[in-house]
Amino acid sequence: MHIIFFALIIISGISSNQIPKVNRQIITLESIQIDKQSKTEIENEKLNEEYESRDSKTQPNEEISEGNLILVNPKDLVADTTDLVQIYSEKTLDLSIKYPKGWTYIDQTKKNKLDGVTFWSVEGIYNPPPYIHLEVVEKYLFNPARYKYKAKQFNCEWYFNDPVNLEGQISQEIYIRTDNDEDFSVKLIMKGEEQFRAFQSKFFAIVKSLEYN
Repeated sequence: MHIIFFALIIISGISSNQIPKVNRQIITLESIQIDKQSKTEIENEKLNEEYESRDSKTQPNEEISEGNLILVNPKDLVADTTDLVQIYSEKTLDLSIKYPKGWTYIDQTKKNKLDGVTFWSVEGIYNPPPYIHLEVVEKYLFNPARYKYKAKQFNCEWYFNDPVNLEGQISQEIYIRTDNDEDFSVKLIMKGEEQFRAFQSKFFAIVKSLEYN
């Protein structure tokens, strides 16, 4: 009986002298690890912020917006002037525009003034032939919220959206905002996305050739 009691005293002495020390060491180690971890995370966050700041300053071709519109550099609108050798001119608005070789046109008037012109290909290169319609637009109808992109030209502003594909028929319209009494819209419609992409740069050249007084 005395032996058992003495053993219990030894065990309780060991548990009271050693276990708290072990616990204190564990707590101390854990706090050091947490401190090191939090310091490393803070340093990593600072580095990430520096990289993001540096990247934002050097980001090329960053899109610039004006309200809900994305501003487009006119130089990015590649214009192919090849074969733009024919010129349509009209006296009531003192207007002229170039169109491709092998194309023809028909124009419409309203109250003795130009209302619109339709150009189309007659050489048989495309089937069906593409056509371009230029329309004279009353300025009060203009609504910039309808458009995604804006390009500032030297004498006007272009407003337009991405091309629309409707069952293989591709169309794109450019609204021309002027300082005159009339605005204009020019719309291209043709069959086949590949053909449209190949012709799009010429379409831009046609629109850029529009002159008015």
